[in-house]
Amino acid sequence: MKSALIVAATVGAIAVILSMQGRKVKRPHIVLILADDLGWNDIGWNNPNVKTPHLNTLGQNGVIFNQTYVQPVCTPTRAALMTGYYPFRTGMQHGIIWRFMKGGLPLKFKTLPEKLKEVGYLTHLVGKWHLGYSKLDYTPLKRGFDSFFGHLGGMISNYGKTAKDIFVKETNVGYDLRDNTGVVQKDNKTYSTLLYTERAVDIISKHHPEYPLFLYFAIDQPAKGFQVPSKYEDLYPNMENQNIRRYYAKVSLVDEAVRNLTSALKSRGMWEDTMLIFISDNGALIVTQGSNLPFRALGSTLFEGAVRVPAMIHGPLVKQKGYVHDGLNHITDWHTTILSMAGITPAESDLDGMDIVDMIANGSPSPRKEFVYNIDQFEMSPGAAIRVGDWKLITGNPNMNYPGQVLSEVDGWLPVDREVIKPKGVLDMKVPTPPANVTLLFNLKDDPEERHDLSHKLPMKVEELRRKLDEYRKDVVPLIDTTLDPKADPDNFDGVFSPWL
Repeated sequence: MKSALIVAATVGAIAVILSMQGRKVKRPHIVLILADDLGWNDIGWNNPNVKTPHLNTLGQNGVIFNQTYVQPVCTPTRAALMTGYYPFRTGMQHGIIWRFMKGGLPLKFKTLPEKLKEVGYLTHLVGKWHLGYSKLDYTPLKRGFDSFFGHLGGMISNYGKTAKDIFVKETNVGYDLRDNTGVVQKDNKTYSTLLYTERAVDIISKHHPEYPLFLYFAIDQPAKGFQVPSKYEDLYPNMENQNIRRYYAKVSLVDEAVRNLTSALKSRGMWEDTMLIFISDNGALIVTQGSNLPFRALGSTLFEGAVRVPAMIHGPLVKQKGYVHDGLNHITDWHTTILSMAGITPAESDLDGMDIVDMIANGSPSPRKEFVYNIDQFEMSPGAAIRVGDWKLITGNPNMNYPGQVLSEVDGWLPVDREVIKPKGVLDMKVPTPPANVTLLFNLKDDPEERHDLSHKLPMKVEELRRKLDEYRKDVVPLIDTTLDPKADPDNFDGVFSPWL
């Protein structure tokens, strides 16, 4: 049934695209901006204290989504976006890929840019990859991108473009900034986000508009550190808490980056044919001073604060503009929907992503009625969760045992008020003991903040959702290789994190 819906919606999407604003447009340019650890409460349309005027304007002239869901942390979200499958079906369900880790996004899965290239798109990645680099075949240029400018692993420092490995060699620092296959000359003066924005603008400025463009701008903000150019911090003169002020400043820097991209698209005569999508990869983490209020908990959990994120879309496909859509959509849907925008019917009949083009274009109800938050069989955090309609079931461990998180609560409600958080470096935080096996049931329509566990009152609803979740468990595949290999030490590559297998 789902496949039939996808095909039908795709046919409709092609008709819409071919008649965009009365002009003949073969395929739209697609700019996908993925923010890093941006909390629900950290965007201007949810929190007027955050200055994001450009993103606000784009949302007001497009569609803002009230129920966009992603994965608890960034690597699984990126895997779901690239493949259109739930991470538990690709082996990417447990946490992030650490720098010394052997595994990567399995090569048998065709990625989104690979599919777009088949119909003539020129594809570019600027920013964070984070889907494996132990082998050259795992890296962006081998996974469908015509160009890559950014870092292969996780978070890098804003100025030095370096990172530490916290498991194999805590004192080790490696450099991670590449231009295609080459290492960028070491630069510790230019703020990384400004560097990435400059490259993204350059790609647009040199693009030939007659060819469709796919630009994946995986901006590594506001996740990392508290360094930020002072002019952005000056936007918040009345914010006394320095860390929150700097966090807000980084969000405003993201807003300026989006403004610069849109200005470049307009200068190139491409804006009227561009679909611009903005999503966060997961909710805020405790070490960043981000906020997911009013939702519960933090990134790396199965609670709403980790997985319900700000999102919006702008472009000629949007016919009904300037409203908030309350329909469900999942990060896998954006894989299928981008293909639909490009006039592509997915070759795979079993994608988890659904086509939401009609929802975007006309404000129609979402075709999605359920989704799986995650199914993780890793021995330290065997947690799983599912939503069906308004009902959500969490079983097992709701926390992913992620370094830097202090999350011992299970039955209580964790509001995460950033005014009282005293963040420390990841290495200074103690990883809590995973909680006992739990069963939590919430009605998200009545209780979106997950304050009231109904599992004891509604045991039949628990069993109904548990059976549904067990059906999905049949598709769980083993984790990718999580072995940490000392041969990955950047000291073996002149101080640069590099493929080593």
